[in-house]
Amino acid sequence: MSEPSTEFEFETAIEELERIVERLDREGIGLDEAIALFEQGIERLGEARRWLETASGRVEELIASSTGRLEAKPLEGVETPDGKDRPDGEP
Repeated sequence: MSEPSTEFEFETAIEELERIVERLDREGIGLDEAIALFEQGIERLGEARRWLETASGRVEELIASSTGRLEAKPLEGVETPDGKDRPDGEP
């Protein structure tokens, strides 16, 4: 899975999705326009979901080891990009 191109990609996709929903809520929208907007909304939703999947695989917590050094370990209960939970912090 590819890395998100920028940290703002998620926010941009959500903002575009909100604008699409607002346009779909308007009265008097034609069927063709509604279908086109729906398709755009599905695309933005997919982008946001892919970004979240990638980000969730990168979530880690820092812990102090017995030597006093900080070490990163996967956050417990965080779903990996392959859709599997990490039991007890296992990668």
